[in-house]
Amino acid sequence: MDSSGRVITRYRMPTLRQEGKDKVISRLLKAVAVIISGPEYKVEAIGVGCPGPLDSKKGIVLSPPNLPDWRGVRLKKIIETEFRIPVAVENDANCAGLGEAIAGAGRHASSMVLLTLGTGIGSAIVLDGKLWTGKGGFAAELGHTSIDINGPRCGCGNRGCIELYASATGVVRRMKKALKARGGAMTAESVFLASAKGGKAARRIVDETARYLGCALANIVNALDPEVIVLAGGMAKAGSGFIDKAEKEMRGRALKESSRGVRVVSAKLGEDAGIIGAAWRAKEL
Repeated sequence: MDSSGRVITRYRMPTLRQEGKDKVISRLLKAVAVIISGPEYKVEAIGVGCPGPLDSKKGIVLSPPNLPDWRGVRLKKIIETEFRIPVAVENDANCAGLGEAIAGAGRHASSMVLLTLGTGIGSAIVLDGKLWTGKGGFAAELGHTSIDINGPRCGCGNRGCIELYASATGVVRRMKKALKARGGAMTAESVFLASAKGGKAARRIVDETARYLGCALANIVNALDPEVIVLAGGMAKAGSGFIDKAEKEMRGRALKESSRGVRVVSAKLGEDAGIIGAAWRAKEL
């Protein structure tokens, strides 16, 4: 990315996550090497988006619920040692939020909250063009706010987190429970497709998911009173009907004064959001 936020070139490859963190890191280094070798530009800094929680100042991955084998990985040091270029490591959802605020659906908004609805639920808070990261850099873990004190155990250690109900993983888990299914191929996309075709169990799960998401949005509105809420990730592509139901639930639950005027919109940048946000963090070094 250049200094204006324009993506110049890109390179992508499978992470091969199933082979462990060492394989992923080696492929990450290879991808960076390919980009750096471009003769038409000089790379001055590297930005990395990584699942949190993490220590962004030291660039250490701490305890990502969905990547337990990454705990304690000194990602910043590994990449700086390899390439001798300054490296910024930031929560991947924060990167996506910053990207959308700079060049996407949250552009020109004074306050924006982003939710990435995928395997888990990532989130970011951007105020006046700057990430709100909290005192230790761990702010905006909105997917790990609890809506059921007696709910199932989450990977973060808490119970009843919204991630368990409104993420793609949560949709599949609840659908399998409803069908008493063990194993077998099932995705959130297949559940939404079955709902669209009139499947009663699937429709119930999708409607419940919209209500759970709407409850989470109401909590966000009441706590932060944002100008815009941006929804990203695979679940956000489930169709306008799903998002409309979630927004209706939000407006029915949130304080009227807070919900008035808040916009719930879809992300615009796709994968580029995280790229732009990570590079922008590197630009700030």
